[in-house]
Amino acid sequence: MPMVIARIAPRRLLASSFSRPLLVASSTSSQSATAPRLNRSPAAQRFTSNMSDQTIIYTKDAPAPVGPYSQAIKTPFAIYCSGAIPLRADGSFVGTNITDQTTQCCANLKAVLAEAGSSISKVVKTMIFISDMAHFAEMNAEYEKHFSHKPARSCVAVKTLPKDVDVEIECIALP
Repeated sequence: MPMVIARIAPRRLLASSFSRPLLVASSTSSQSATAPRLNRSPAAQRFTSNMSDQTIIYTKDAPAPVGPYSQAIKTPFAIYCSGAIPLRADGSFVGTNITDQTTQCCANLKAVLAEAGSSISKVVKTMIFISDMAHFAEMNAEYEKHFSHKPARSCVAVKTLPKDVDVEIECIALP
């Protein structure tokens, strides 16, 4: 019997552990497979979300995106903030040192999170991009002032960042 791959609930976003295609046995390859109804546990249902549950977040208290993306996306389970670079809300550049730039990145994230109904204290993960690992200790000293609750974090050095800044910080927070 040939196996046919059937996608389940294409209109739904499912947690990654529940989004694998279902293999259905078929008597002929020309038959269309009908996926059986899934009996999801309450834990699995908790992670089911419609696309309409996503909200684009925008605030004038942070700089407008420098590309075709949102400042953040809010879902029932998390807020995904795009990378914040050290620009003021009016788009002007902040500072020539990593400390001032890190402070402004954090201020921008705070503004976006506030607009989404959250706060910096609800951040569970940050991703930091810096232009040179030589800035790591100085950036850490300033970062710790804003993220004293120590969320999970990644920090990588990259060749260049938008507008030739030295740091960019993105985060995931709870609503």
